[in-house]
Amino acid sequence: MRRSMMLLAFAVTTLTVNMAHADWDEFWHMVHVDWHRMNAWPEPFQAADRKAAIAPLIAMTDAGWRMQNTLGAHLFHPATQELTKAGELKLQWIATQAPMHRRTVHVLQSLEPGVTNLRVASVDRYLKKYLPEEARPGVVLTSRIPVGGSGEYFETIDRQLKSSVPAPRLPAAAGPTGGF
Repeated sequence: MRRSMMLLAFAVTTLTVNMAHADWDEFWHMVHVDWHRMNAWPEPFQAADRKAAIAPLIAMTDAGWRMQNTLGAHLFHPATQELTKAGELKLQWIATQAPMHRRTVHVLQSLEPGVTNLRVASVDRYLKKYLPEEARPGVVLTSRIPVGGSGEYFETIDRQLKSSVPAPRLPAAAGPTGGF
């Protein structure tokens, strides 16, 4: 009986020690992992933070290039929807001078589908006429109206501004020596 009790006590102790020992190893493993995490901080998190910080800037840059490369209604003749000289120059700049990854032409959609098709056809004709097949940029439609207007409008505004500026004049002299 005494041997049975000793054997039972030994078995219970062995099982308890093994279970406690498993937790002990896991505890020290986590201490080791935590120590490395704390000593590596903030490096593992900087890449994600940098991406989150520049994401709005990337979105704004993309939107700016989209507006820059948009051919608005004022760059097409109202009756024929052919490119004006200004439209041709802007299209040439997009196709040849813009950075390679930004060479996409955005054509402003009209409320009338026929007008939109005429605009795209005009752009395609110009690109086929002056550029080889492999150098042609993509042409996509957009509904965002670009900031800008006709040259006539901006010239009128500029002339009115210049005509409203008063003539320059010096202040009156102060005192008998001329004020200096």
